Amino acid sequence: MEFKIEKMDYILIIIEIILVFLYNIIMKNIKKKSGFQNEKIFVIPENIIKKTSRHPLLKNLYVTDIGYFPHAQYHYRKRKKGSKQYILIYCSKGKGIITINGQKRNMEENTLLIIPPFLAHIYSSDNKEPWYIYWCHFNGQIAGHYLNLNNKDSLTISSIAVNKLPLITGFFDSIFNVLNSGYSTNNLIYSAQAFNHILATIFFKETGQEDQNYINETISYMKENFNKKISLDKLASQNNLSKSQFNKLFKEKTGFSPIDYFIRLKIQQACKYLDLTGLQIKEIAARLAYNDPYYFSRVFKKIMGISPRTYRNIKKG
Repeated sequence: MEFKIEKMDYILIIIEIILVFLYNIIMKNIKKKSGFQNEKIFVIPENIIKKTSRHPLLKNLYVTDIGYFPHAQYHYRKRKKGSKQYILIYCSKGKGIITINGQKRNMEENTLLIIPPFLAHIYSSDNKEPWYIYWCHFNGQIAGHYLNLNNKDSLTISSIAVNKLPLITGFFDSIFNVLNSGYSTNNLIYSAQAFNHILATIFFKETGQEDQNYINETISYMKENFNKKISLDKLASQNNLSKSQFNKLFKEKTGFSPIDYFIRLKIQQACKYLDLTGLQIKEIAARLAYNDPYYFSRVFKKIMGISPRTYRNIKKG
């Protein structure tokens, strides 16, 4: 009797192991496109997209599909021919895998990827640490430009600063709330503008107050020294930065290198002299620290497109 009980227990253990093994195999192969608890999905009907995408406030950038999948275990999408739109995937928590051109790339918390249209891809959530993703399909005349920001490979998975998470999720939620009340043109315009702000929050660094102080003080110094020649070494040392650091910071905030900006300020001042005084061109050049008036004229023409003499003769006002 004891032998039979031991044998039965053994059989039950084997059965339990087999069931667990089969369960793991089955669960591993589960693939879900959607159907996650508390998920949000909005798909704009194609006929509405065709009608509204020509609107002046939508033609540059518009949303076609948008959603949020929390704890998206077994999430899996495979598109052999890619999507007709750009796809933004923002992983706010958990992990996932993106496969593009046969290369697998891991997505982790606070990372983002934009997939171009018509590019075959597969993406899936990690089974053990399922991702939480905000996603959006979008299109428009300027949509592709976001792929080339920061001179990076468009398929690079980018890390997003943690402090930007509330802003990003907040704008996604505002889009969900608006679309929940219908797909009117006004709602679609709001969604497009809010999504544009999401992209700006992701891709563009806010100007810090300390950084802006560097810029403002430097520009003030430039304006006070039009009659001098200023070097990058001088400007950088005044701000206690290396030349490369200061040059990069200044260009990020103004779009120009410090010296190029200084030259443009000088030419702007030259225009004032030409408009408001009777000074000769060689006198204006001297006041702006150009010893050679011919060289000054070449610089002026390069920036303004016309010579100083031609500029002075143009009737203004």
